[in-house]
Amino acid sequence: MSNPLHSAPSPEVPKLDKFNFFTWHSSLRKDPYDLLTLSKIEGRIPALPELFTPPTYALEFVTRGTIMGKVNDAVVPLTANSCVFWMADHVMKDVQTSPDCEIYTLGFTAEYAEALNIHISQAQFSHLLMHPVWQVTDLQMRIVLRYIELLHVLIDEDRHSAVLNMVRSLIYFLSEGTSLTPQQSLPRAEQICGQFLSLVELHCREQHAVEWYARQMSLAPKYLSNVLNQTMKISPNACIDRALIRQAKSLLSSTSLSVQQISDRLGFLNQSHFGTFFRRHTGTPPSAFKTANR
Repeated sequence: MSNPLHSAPSPEVPKLDKFNFFTWHSSLRKDPYDLLTLSKIEGRIPALPELFTPPTYALEFVTRGTIMGKVNDAVVPLTANSCVFWMADHVMKDVQTSPDCEIYTLGFTAEYAEALNIHISQAQFSHLLMHPVWQVTDLQMRIVLRYIELLHVLIDEDRHSAVLNMVRSLIYFLSEGTSLTPQQSLPRAEQICGQFLSLVELHCREQHAVEWYARQMSLAPKYLSNVLNQTMKISPNACIDRALIRQAKSLLSSTSLSVQQISDRLGFLNQSHFGTFFRRHTGTPPSAFKTANR
């Protein structure tokens, strides 16, 4: 089984240390970039950007209180012992937290996910893409907090290898120690959406055509399109384009690769084609985006 997180889209990591509402914020750096961040928030959040995009991947743990906000315009209520798997196309706004709220967030780039080299089942990964919030027991959350305590110390001491192993262990614990719903128990439409999304996560760099994904799923492209439009209100092409843009933003802002190298890595015919695609979706040429985000 290939790694569902390997080669996944990886947009820029927000400069979280610029926000003033953290109880503490730690980051593991490989100059000049953040590879991984760990943050704690207590009480009410005094201010949040109108639209806030999480890092490529983020695991959030609510240990006390409640948090309410809109994620992609859907209201999401979180209570104690909630775990959330964020991806970078989740946009949060109108966030409100209770005075007793306590939240921990672990965020990392797709490049860091590749280094983790974890192997969770595609059924679990597909389910997380469709249902990113789940509950754990009091005991499981206490174990998670022990992981966080150790990670906080190791990150501050810049212990890269130890942090990598600890994050890998935490993800395995969460994937094996939680009651994630097996994919086969989901409605057929959700199974199809989850499988398609996980395939896009794996293959968006080398495969841009809806027909290729439909063949892997033994579905007609038109049927796949209808299911996604009815279930997720989005077309397969839009999903692929969105993944490519996230990937491109990350590579432009968090690597030293040239625009030509990024174009090649993302499977475009040439740099001109990539530039047109990126400008159409973002309003900015790749070179200008790279300069502004260095």
